[in-house]
Amino acid sequence: MGDVDVLFLHPSTRVLTAEGEVVRYLAIPMGTFALADLLERSGYSARIVHTGLERMLDPSYRVEDSLRMLEPKLVGIDLHWYCHAYDAIELAGCVKRYSNAKVVLGGMTASFFAEELLSSFGCVDYVIVSDAELPMLELTRAVTGDGDVHDVPNLLYRKGSVVKGSGRAYVASGEDLDKLTCSNIRLLKDWDLYIRLIHENDALSPKLKTQGWLMIGRGCSVNCSYCGGASLAHRSIFGRQRPIFRSPEKVVEDLRVFEELGISCAYMDFDPYPDRKFYYRLFELVRREKVDISSQFLVWSLTDRNFVREFRRAFNPLYTTLTISPETGSESVRLLNKGFYYDNQSLLRWLEMLEEEMVPVELYFASGLSGEDVEEFKKTMRLGERILRAYHNVVGASCSPLFLEPCSPRFLMPKKYGIRLKFKRFSDFYEVYRCFAEGAVPPSRLGYETEHLDEPRIIELSSKFNEMVNSLMMSEKANPMVE
Repeated sequence: MGDVDVLFLHPSTRVLTAEGEVVRYLAIPMGTFALADLLERSGYSARIVHTGLERMLDPSYRVEDSLRMLEPKLVGIDLHWYCHAYDAIELAGCVKRYSNAKVVLGGMTASFFAEELLSSFGCVDYVIVSDAELPMLELTRAVTGDGDVHDVPNLLYRKGSVVKGSGRAYVASGEDLDKLTCSNIRLLKDWDLYIRLIHENDALSPKLKTQGWLMIGRGCSVNCSYCGGASLAHRSIFGRQRPIFRSPEKVVEDLRVFEELGISCAYMDFDPYPDRKFYYRLFELVRREKVDISSQFLVWSLTDRNFVREFRRAFNPLYTTLTISPETGSESVRLLNKGFYYDNQSLLRWLEMLEEEMVPVELYFASGLSGEDVEEFKKTMRLGERILRAYHNVVGASCSPLFLEPCSPRFLMPKKYGIRLKFKRFSDFYEVYRCFAEGAVPPSRLGYETEHLDEPRIIELSSKFNEMVNSLMMSEKANPMVE
């Protein structure tokens, strides 16, 4: 094949177990598809390779095979999620060993740790800090042309041993997002298998289900203590003062393409304003255009009945669910940690309303929240059990220990949130995921401990919750007629 201008490599989170290697967190950031498509429409050739997916399909797969086949001039590696810290650097090193391509990293984790990445890893040539659309286009033009990158916006690079930047800033607007196409997943090698495997943690995940992640906007209006994508992060990394949306028309265009590609369910995780005015317009347009697709919608706050009815009318019911993350059964802990607060009675009334409207719902809880001790977590156990016993439209409930996220309020202000940081630099995240990949015991799994709970206890609490859920579900299967 050969002579591809830009190759996007998606890193994987590899975990070596006694049974062999497991690849986790399969989703590719939606912006990667948009960038590859933007380059293609601008006259450059671009391809995407999901290295974890390729290893799942063929354990003998090596990244150097893709490099030799495609001969890219520039390789983009997404380091959006911290769980890819180790593999992103491994990929960058591989690119340098087996090709002459330049390497650029981007995404929220790369942006936050940009200077450390360039200072510590010679295999990384550039880091795009913040939004990448215009910078990636200009960087590609420079690398495939005159090689002068000094004026590329949002770009950091090395000059000798010194990290430099152009000084030009670019912050994407809603109008900029409307110029993107986020559904050209055919640029991904083995895309047809990717859409069948992406819903790895979904409660409704039969083999026939296919899923695509939908880009709706960027940013957040609140600060959840544990979230690296909170309003504070978008202000400090991106310079974005408020959330931005694509137009409903552009979102529906992507939904239409999803339908044509055989994607049966659109994953929607962008809900920064409780009034949801945008979604009423979107749902009406979905109905008018007769797009036939399901939706897994992650709501960030409780909704009213009208929203639920409009949502239900817009999407095919086959795989359609609403998902919410109360995180805890303790109202005081929820108030301290959640940007959108609601009390338990309001949550229960909302679940009852969803049951009346016949809409399935999934719930996510967490352990390791600030202000939480063992007694407070018992409230989470009691709330979870009450919900599972009372509401038959609940198709899934689980609890996970919180991981420390870079640029989250807890990372930036640990004393305020009562935690002790064990991860402070990129190298700390790199080390823990190196240990996972090599089957070693990491010095820390979560990156922190709270003033009340150490790491083993935080992990143990989530396990207890999930054991309770499994026990209740097994009991219900054994006695389906028992109310």
